[in-house]
Amino acid sequence: MFGSMFSKRLLKYIYNASSLVMLFFIAVILSSCQSNPKSFQTLSKEDRHNTKYKGHFKVGDKYSIKGKSYKPKKYNKYAKIGKASWYGHKDGSHGKKTANGDTYNKELLTAAHKTLHMPSLVKVKNLENGKSVIVLVNDRGPFAGDREIDVSEKAAKLLGFKHRGTAQVKVQYLHSETQKMLKTFGLADKEGFISKRPLPNRKCSVNCHVKLVNLKYGYKVDS
Repeated sequence: MFGSMFSKRLLKYIYNASSLVMLFFIAVILSSCQSNPKSFQTLSKEDRHNTKYKGHFKVGDKYSIKGKSYKPKKYNKYAKIGKASWYGHKDGSHGKKTANGDTYNKELLTAAHKTLHMPSLVKVKNLENGKSVIVLVNDRGPFAGDREIDVSEKAAKLLGFKHRGTAQVKVQYLHSETQKMLKTFGLADKEGFISKRPLPNRKCSVNCHVKLVNLKYGYKVDS
């Protein structure tokens, strides 16, 4: 009986030890992936030196465009279905300042929205083909027709509607991810607040961090 009890304890010890070893190796692998400079270089290729967020936190006042009024606000939840368009190819937006002082780059995963605070992260799902991407809202618009969101040229390509021009989408604000991103950028959610420090990991650019959120959700970030 003593031998049997000893055997059971030994097996339990071996099982627990092997589990701990396995968890250790998994942690090492994940840590290696997250700290691999080459990975960050690849994810930062579109804005390699953009290691300090240049825009400011902005909600903004109520405003009117083409006879329609819009009232921006801080959201905890936001989800809406509507039409998406894209900008940046021929309209001269590339390289210009956005509504919150950021710089528009057609190759980054960004978007314009009429009322969401900036910057904020939203998931955009193309309801016509099922493709999704997470973008950083840093601009105001679109103001043509009843469009819900204007995504960057790169985002439109990933969503599969660049050549068509528009698509029916669902836009969902990601509150928790936005709060984490604001902290990473060094931004307080106060009107006009500007970050006073670079990103914690200077090997991973602003767009790199947006891509990391996409990868977390399993979304494609390159094409």
